[in-house]
Amino acid sequence: MSFLTINQLCKSYPGVQALKNVSFAIQAGHVHALVGENGAGKSTLIKILAGAVHPDSGDMVLEGRRYSPRSPKEALEAGVSTIYQAFNLMPDRSIAYNVLVGREIRNRLGLLDIEAMHAQTKAVLARLYAGHLSPAQTVDSLKVGEKQIVEIAKSLINQSRLLIMDEPTSALNQMETLALFEVIRSLRAQGVTILYVSHRLDEIFELADTVTVMRDGAHIATQPIAEMTRDRLIEQMIGRKLESVFPPRTKPAVHEPLLIAQGLTAARRLQDITFTLHRGEVLAVAGLSGSGKTELARAIYGDLHLDSGVLLLGGQIYHPSPAAAVRKRLGYLAEDRKTEGIFQEMSVRRNISICVLDRCASRIGWLNFACERQIAERQIRHFDIRTPHMDQDVINLSGGNQQKVALAKCLSIEPEILILVEPTQGIDVGVKFEIYQFIADQVATGCAVLLISSEITEILGLSHRVLVMRDGRIVAELETDSTTQEEILRYAIGEAKLSEAVH
Repeated sequence: MSFLTINQLCKSYPGVQALKNVSFAIQAGHVHALVGENGAGKSTLIKILAGAVHPDSGDMVLEGRRYSPRSPKEALEAGVSTIYQAFNLMPDRSIAYNVLVGREIRNRLGLLDIEAMHAQTKAVLARLYAGHLSPAQTVDSLKVGEKQIVEIAKSLINQSRLLIMDEPTSALNQMETLALFEVIRSLRAQGVTILYVSHRLDEIFELADTVTVMRDGAHIATQPIAEMTRDRLIEQMIGRKLESVFPPRTKPAVHEPLLIAQGLTAARRLQDITFTLHRGEVLAVAGLSGSGKTELARAIYGDLHLDSGVLLLGGQIYHPSPAAAVRKRLGYLAEDRKTEGIFQEMSVRRNISICVLDRCASRIGWLNFACERQIAERQIRHFDIRTPHMDQDVINLSGGNQQKVALAKCLSIEPEILILVEPTQGIDVGVKFEIYQFIADQVATGCAVLLISSEITEILGLSHRVLVMRDGRIVAELETDSTTQEEILRYAIGEAKLSEAVH
């Protein structure tokens, strides 16, 4: 008998059918992956399981009993916990208080029994390989990965038998991700059933026992991960055949330096960074969180002050600043698109055109709206941005379409150089492939791309060379055709010697 059976679930919103007769089963003690593009219906299904949304029709059976939670509280009481991307924690309270909220232990006088609460919290943390954490620590003193452990501890205290994890590694670095994987495997061994939702297919193949694919609100397939290939999974997600994951990589036609960095140093963040980026090349920068790779991108763009060093752009001295970057046709896609890449409360039209509004200004300073609309229309078509109209506020678009708007803004300056920081982070696989093709198209026109990414498969699939950073320094320069994931990781974590690097 299945642990959880979902039968013919339907859910509609005005103008959108989010779920269309979705049916599948989850086995007890399994890691069951749920995948699909943005808009596939995953979030709606999670909310129904969590009791936050009620289906229009259909039913669910949990451990042989009808399951229809009318609130998140009822879901918790039934043994179903959900950990969303945005943690539900009280930052100024202790780990113990967060873990035991609603289940506080009190003494005979009705006062909190701090000693008992700490003991119970320490016991559950030990189950999660987190015995080093003190129950008395406040949550705001924890790293992101540790906060996630606190969320899982809350679920175990509530004796949850089904744990739903929504994009659990989206904010974790590589080491935190590996630690989380060990926790998940331990929970599975303890009999906890996990519904694991992620865009990162490598994680699905590493962790899952079974995978369910959704597309356009419908159930497409559920089968053991051992019977699934990566290409087949992707084809089911996007509904079309794939020739290959990455576009063909061609060598630059000319060996022309476009950007030269010499001895870039920023206090405690960058140390003596030297490299050259050539026309028609994708130069990737790899490294763990805190390695300095993101700071390097910010420094070149002018968002981080350099203490020393020289930048040459097109053979001329370049004093980095956002305004100078636009003038020099250097496009920059920030890591956090919502706070740095786009203006959420502005229209699609204005977001795309904002860097080049001077082209649409008359002699007396009036804005030519027809010119602005023409720029926006061209980019909307180019990126296939799904929006009802160009005056729609960007905040109302899906994550993938917001990323397309941010890229369209970069492309509006007709860049010779593109600095892309985590360009596919947090977006579905279909949009990922569109961005991969966009990068290949730009390189084919002679544009140079500096690609900062945490996904090593992405780096190997797109780049010509790889710079590996650790502790603010470049510790290796590798030719993509002759390196491996393992070699890049060795340099990133410090297991390889600097003298072994290819320069």
